[in-house]
Amino acid sequence: MNYKVILFGMLSILFSCSKSEDTISNLVMKQGQPNATTTIVPTSSKKGVGLNETNFGVSQLDALGVNWYYSWGPTTSVVTTKQFVPMCFSLNTLSRLTTYSTLLGFNEPDNSSQSNITVASAISNWGTLVTKSTRIGSPATAGNPLTTGSWLTQFMTNSPLPKVDFVCVHWYKGPNSSKFIQDMTAIIAKYGKPIWITEFAPQTTSSSTASPTKYTQAQVTAFINTVIPWMDRNPMIERYAWHDSKSGTSALFTTTGALTATGIAYRDSR
Repeated sequence: MNYKVILFGMLSILFSCSKSEDTISNLVMKQGQPNATTTIVPTSSKKGVGLNETNFGVSQLDALGVNWYYSWGPTTSVVTTKQFVPMCFSLNTLSRLTTYSTLLGFNEPDNSSQSNITVASAISNWGTLVTKSTRIGSPATAGNPLTTGSWLTQFMTNSPLPKVDFVCVHWYKGPNSSKFIQDMTAIIAKYGKPIWITEFAPQTTSSSTASPTKYTQAQVTAFINTVIPWMDRNPMIERYAWHDSKSGTSALFTTTGALTATGIAYRDSR
């Protein structure tokens, strides 16, 4: 009996089975739509999310495959290996600050329904944020930071100049990738600093509630698949975080916490 031939045949069968299992596994992963409990390896160290911790947590972070997150406050209740980045949301948050390696500045100070802070008041209290952090992001405004005399322009040109290591940006102007790229490029040029896009999506929460079908899924997916690779390649864009609109085609999660088609597109974009 030729034992070498038999041994070779057995090894060939095992190898063939292993390859078949790998192929089946790959097809399942490609065709399936993982639910919120599936852990996905982050596709980019820049990719993050603004997380509503009231409704969502570690399952959504894992399913979305992000590298970092924030939740509009200085602390988090989520237990995860994902990096949490604290924020000083408003003047009321100052007393809750400790010390951080990175801190996000005031949230939409030019919006009366958000932190609602004058430029003068933000400047006078900025020193507290500076002493609490190694790196600090600018306030993120609701208004266009490119507009002459905008809130952010006044803040960034104050004398003496406030310490700002990177500029935080919010953007909601539809699924127009060309406009998005144009605006981000102009903001970088205007302020001469790297940027974090801490909120962006075609629609805000209120806009999505009022008109959830304003943009098609195809439009939103195409937007994601254009701007994400561009941001990943741009060294002046340090991080970005999609804003979950809770409804419509800008929503990342369903009401039960599973990924929407937009959530899957954001997860898979690279």
